[in-house]
Amino acid sequence: MFPIRAGRSDVRTFIHRHLDPASRLGEILFGLIMALGFTASVRLGLDEADNRELFLGILGCNFAWAIVDGVMYVLTELLERGRKAQFVRAVRAARSDAEALERIAGELDERLGLMTTDEELQQLSRWAHELVRRGEPEALRVTREDVLGGVAVGMVIVLATLPVVVPFLLLRDPNVAVRVSNSVAVALLFLLGISWGRVVGGNPWRVAAGLTVVGVVLVLITIALGG
Repeated sequence: MFPIRAGRSDVRTFIHRHLDPASRLGEILFGLIMALGFTASVRLGLDEADNRELFLGILGCNFAWAIVDGVMYVLTELLERGRKAQFVRAVRAARSDAEALERIAGELDERLGLMTTDEELQQLSRWAHELVRRGEPEALRVTREDVLGGVAVGMVIVLATLPVVVPFLLLRDPNVAVRVSNSVAVALLFLLGISWGRVVGGNPWRVAAGLTVVGVVLVLITIALGG
């Protein structure tokens, strides 16, 4: 995946181990969109700033977003684990097998309803009921995998947005650097759209065009506001 290749192979391996393709693409998308917003907001707040100040300000914003999103990943994993544990307890506390199966079928129907017949759904519910009766709910605590996944999220965002801040090191004119930075972010959005389209089985060029339009609209908005 294009932003990750900029890092070392061990970094890429770590990220791929702890984040699935959809999660990686989602984090890169959010990171690039936030980077576009950061370039505008920092420039607006520092009218006389030189490129070094802009570079440090935008890089700091990107790191802050990486930390926030990493923590949110951990909390989301914890919340989902708690939701599953509560569901297991509710099934085990059902007054009858029929009530338990009804609850399980309702949960499965939301996820598999379009891919299964009623008979298949009932069979899956019976299998799930047996598993619930034999197992115990997971303890509600932050795991090592949660933390490593959060670290991977932060690394993805930093690597994805790093090319966006490089123009502030290479160009002297802050206004030109902002425009080049925005162009780099839009180009990365286009490449991201191609990768996303291939992952979801859609038309890569259409997905890329859609993400690019979103990026261009954001850039036009920031320019209109003085970014």
